[in-house]
Amino acid sequence: MGLALEGIVAIEEKTLLAAHVAMLLGRYDQAEQLFLKSSQPKEALAMRRDLLDWSKALALAEQLAPSEIPYISREYAQQLEFMGDYPSALAHYETGIIENPEEETEQILEHNEVCRSGLARMSIRTGEIRKGIQLARDLHGRVVKRDCAMILEQLKQYGEAADLYELGQFYDRAAAVCLKAKAWGKVGELLPKVRSPKIHAQYGKVMEAEKRYKEAAMAYRNARDYDNLVRMLLDHLNMAEEAVKVVRESRSIEGAKLVAKFFSQLGDHASAIRFLVLSNCHQEAFQLAESTDHVMDYADSIEADGASQEQMAYLAEYFANAGDTHNAGRFYLRAGHYRAALEYLMTCGENHESLILAIETVAAAGDEKLTARLTDYLMGEIDGIPKVLFFFYIKDAKYLFRLYVALGMTREAATTAVVIARQEQEQGSYTVARNVLLAMYQVIFHVYS
Repeated sequence: MGLALEGIVAIEEKTLLAAHVAMLLGRYDQAEQLFLKSSQPKEALAMRRDLLDWSKALALAEQLAPSEIPYISREYAQQLEFMGDYPSALAHYETGIIENPEEETEQILEHNEVCRSGLARMSIRTGEIRKGIQLARDLHGRVVKRDCAMILEQLKQYGEAADLYELGQFYDRAAAVCLKAKAWGKVGELLPKVRSPKIHAQYGKVMEAEKRYKEAAMAYRNARDYDNLVRMLLDHLNMAEEAVKVVRESRSIEGAKLVAKFFSQLGDHASAIRFLVLSNCHQEAFQLAESTDHVMDYADSIEADGASQEQMAYLAEYFANAGDTHNAGRFYLRAGHYRAALEYLMTCGENHESLILAIETVAAAGDEKLTARLTDYLMGEIDGIPKVLFFFYIKDAKYLFRLYVALGMTREAATTAVVIARQEQEQGSYTVARNVLLAMYQVIFHVYS
């Protein structure tokens, strides 16, 4: 109030000042009369516009500012439309159109666009559907087409609504309306431009019900509904290879279950196990693997799939109980139980894969005691059988070398290579000696480059 009074304190004309005071006090009818008697009668019009009192503003505009009638009519029409008085809104939108203006400014063009859009909407609302549709078609804007289409959709005029949606490039909405109208052919035409996965999925269900399985599969693919896509490929299109490809690319859990069931029915238990693991059905996969003697396939699958350490430890115990020390060590390593892993792997003698895993175990553990234990083992200080210089072949020497490389012990790795090469030379195997040094150099260069 204080700021408002400061704004009128400089007014000297008593009538005008009294009008402003009356307005501040909320006595609008009195203020209007005083403004009209003052030297600034248009202030009465400004007050009614600020109050959104459009009916009185229109009456004042007829006397004081006829050029403002179209703009006030537009504002009044928008208010009436919001209130649901569509016939009155229609009349005022029509009054608001500025016909044959002297100058088509951007403001006038925008104003007429708003009025004609409102006229189109209200025509449909009041039953003049054809007129409203034609007005919407003739206007350049997309929004009016969408708004009119939404009204038509509410009136269950689905065909006309779809046409306007499509004309306005609202393809998802157009397709959704066509689905309501069961105009499958039109939906099919629109689908290449539709982005909504939900609409593609709905169309897929319709095509499936119609037994048009290829179209259903395509729709499910576009919807990224991989579970239903896999089901279509397996159950109706006999495209198992494509189903497998989809599952591998999408990592669909339900799809993997379907593929696993498919392979199980064919008796291909190894493939069934792989896809059960992929679908996180580890218990079912292990039960199937154990009952069909495919535990190794299960083991390979969970190792490749990145199962939890708990699952790895469970599998390690299974192999330990079965007397399979290599795989017990392998899965204790994957479970992070490095000491147990090394103990089992060191019982495998000169098994190449076991020694490689033992080196990997020590490198991963970073434990000096485990490193020393494996080094002693490789040098033959534990069982009296050296794994490094045995028979002086490259394949026998590479384990200690690999250990040094894995531990970042470059000097020791290089020294080992030179010693072995010299021993090969003494045996007269110059080609082998050269190959030893070249192979060792390539490994070191690859690791440290």
